[in-house]
Amino acid sequence: MPVRVLVPVDDSVAANRALQYIIKMKDQIPMSVTLIMVVSESHLKYHGFQPSQLEVIMAQSISHCEKVVEKHRLVLEEAGILADIKVETGDPATVICQVAAREAVDFIIISPNSYGKLSNMMFGSVANKVVQECRSPVFLLR
Repeated sequence: MPVRVLVPVDDSVAANRALQYIIKMKDQIPMSVTLIMVVSESHLKYHGFQPSQLEVIMAQSISHCEKVVEKHRLVLEEAGILADIKVETGDPATVICQVAAREAVDFIIISPNSYGKLSNMMFGSVANKVVQECRSPVFLLR
């Protein structure tokens, strides 16, 4: 039976590292992969957009995320790995943990972005929050 793996992605080098790791491990560990990308609503609200503007921006953000996740899915497919995709809205770490619990994944593979120590110290990284909040095991790639 394949191991159920949740892989949070974005449009970064860090996400590509996670995909390359999965491709490298495909012959050693049979996996059922779900790629997820989360659009943060609260991040947009802090920029002072009007509600009507926010709706348009959210729709554009979701559309962009769908394209990014599909691009990652195709990379895995080319390597012979089938993957499901999900685009969700909300707090990224919270949503990732909720999906991991709902989907009963065996573990999460996440590669933190390198925005810098100051940014991570002030705001925390999604990867750090996932490690702290999720009940599922988290495989952190550096």
